[in-house]
Amino acid sequence: MHVQNGTIWLDGEIADWDRARIPLMSDALLRGLSVFDGLVARRQDDGTLALIGAERHLDRLARSCEVLGLPLEGGPSALLDGCRTAAGHEAADDPDCEVYVRPMVVGATLTPRAVAASVTVAAFRRRPAAPAPVALMTSAWRRPADDTLPPALKVVGNYQLTRLARLEATTAGYDDALVLNTAGRVAESAGAAVVQERAGRLTTPPSWEGCLDSVTVALLAELARAEGIEWAREPLLRTTVLGADGLALAGTLADVVPVSRLDHRQYAAPAPLLEQLGALWAEASRGGKHAGLLETVTV
Repeated sequence: MHVQNGTIWLDGEIADWDRARIPLMSDALLRGLSVFDGLVARRQDDGTLALIGAERHLDRLARSCEVLGLPLEGGPSALLDGCRTAAGHEAADDPDCEVYVRPMVVGATLTPRAVAASVTVAAFRRRPAAPAPVALMTSAWRRPADDTLPPALKVVGNYQLTRLARLEATTAGYDDALVLNTAGRVAESAGAAVVQERAGRLTTPPSWEGCLDSVTVALLAELARAEGIEWAREPLLRTTVLGADGLALAGTLADVVPVSRLDHRQYAAPAPLLEQLGALWAEASRGGKHAGLLETVTV
């Protein structure tokens, strides 16, 4: 029997994994009605553990719940308490780890304490590591329009496209996929935002171009501006990206990952501004220079 690792916080308390059982005929399984987000709790220079951009992540989750009519019992503040509790529990005996934290509102009642939907937080420890360059393939799959299946909702059902795009790319020998929107412009990769360096400026698509409203991108923009780096949110053509000086992926699990290749195009990875951005993020997210811009919450 497989033993699940990590920590689970379930409807207000740390629980055993075998209590998190989703009813077979619930909306969570039948219709993919589960909203989630992902945060990282990172070790700071003073030894404490801090969640990066926690309130932004949980606000995004709450907005997705509102659109879907999925109740978030206790609101974002209760969920933040759950994230802190789960991360602290998972890291309690490991002073060198960081923790990936995944809050989720499930369209099912998993405990008697839940009224209409259960609120869970899973936490998994991991080892800090420098991101390795990745090769991307432009996927045949397209990000849907807002009036079809809104990409801005971080709901489980949306991630079937992520799986299809990544499966297509990895089968062809790439690491990840670049996904375009219905107009043929760049949306994001299968699992992270895209940041382009071109002519001394950084650019990433705005949220209306079919990408998730990335918390990491918003925080990176603050870091870039603090260092005088020009940063813009504007539509990106695939042709423009292929002709860029450099490309990177940005996200909670990715941090800032240089792209070494897109289809036939090889990049000198990383490009100078993207390399600077990655270094700024690594320092700030561990409590160094500009740490205050990342809106950390101590665990």
